[in-house]
Amino acid sequence: MEQPILSICIPTINRSEYLKKNLDTIVKQNAFLDGRVEVVISDNASTDDTKDIGTEYADKYENIRYYRNEKNISNDNFPLVISKANGIYRRLCNDTLLFKDDSLSAMCKIIESNQNEKLFLVWTSGRNCTEFYKTDFEGYLHTMSFWITSIACFGIWGSDCDGIAEDTYGTDLLLWQVRKGLELASKTNKVLIVNKDLTGGQTVKKKNISYGLYKIFYQNYFLLLQPYFDRGTLLAETREFLEKDLLFNFFMDWTIKWELGAKNLQYSKTEDLKEAVHQQYKDKDYWQEYCRQYKRRRIIVRLKETKNAVGRLIRR
Repeated sequence: MEQPILSICIPTINRSEYLKKNLDTIVKQNAFLDGRVEVVISDNASTDDTKDIGTEYADKYENIRYYRNEKNISNDNFPLVISKANGIYRRLCNDTLLFKDDSLSAMCKIIESNQNEKLFLVWTSGRNCTEFYKTDFEGYLHTMSFWITSIACFGIWGSDCDGIAEDTYGTDLLLWQVRKGLELASKTNKVLIVNKDLTGGQTVKKKNISYGLYKIFYQNYFLLLQPYFDRGTLLAETREFLEKDLLFNFFMDWTIKWELGAKNLQYSKTEDLKEAVHQQYKDKDYWQEYCRQYKRRRIIVRLKETKNAVGRLIRR
């Protein structure tokens, strides 16, 4: 078999029902069936039937490979699964991702058209930019902001993968893809943001975010960014933009969910998210505006929840 153009690299643990739906959106597409796309699954010692699902699909399709870790290696599984791939380009993917019809062919064409220049490719949809937006490192941060934390946005050229299984700095911060993405984007300073509607997602039941949202998405996120500010690679104004965007467009909704006790989420038992955000941002000149927007948004969310609850009672 010829070298695949694209490797879909899926780290997974105890999400067999989501993994199966993910795979079903891949195996029916022409780019997979003709060998342009391979799938590599790295199972992080799941205790559900993930092994059965992975083995079933790997036995059926020669361009699906299933591996199982004997113990849970946490986010070290991210560089590990990439290291097991063979593609010209390797995309790290959530096990909950759903690939839309012909999306794999579209991705292969994008990869082939950029194979010589090897820009740092970023995968997204609905961002405030054109369908194909070329920018530099600073522009990458301004356009993507905290969305660089999503593993579905991250990919890497196979030629950049030497020794990647051991390249684990950032996995302990649960943001390996951020650290590696910053490294690659700053090195080339040529970024192509692919702003196309190629994938969808599945809602995870009782999603576990007990790692602490403030800890990961503020403390660890800016810990990884700080060297670039220290060296002057990124401007101080960029940090101000990122902090404000994170507050209004990430922490607001998550804090409201935390305050209202969203039943489909497993929050940290020790992190007071609202207080952590308050202490970090209370001296910012936009804090009062945030508080006003927060109150309005909280009322809207509460009314929506009440309406949904009434609807469920009526349907019974």
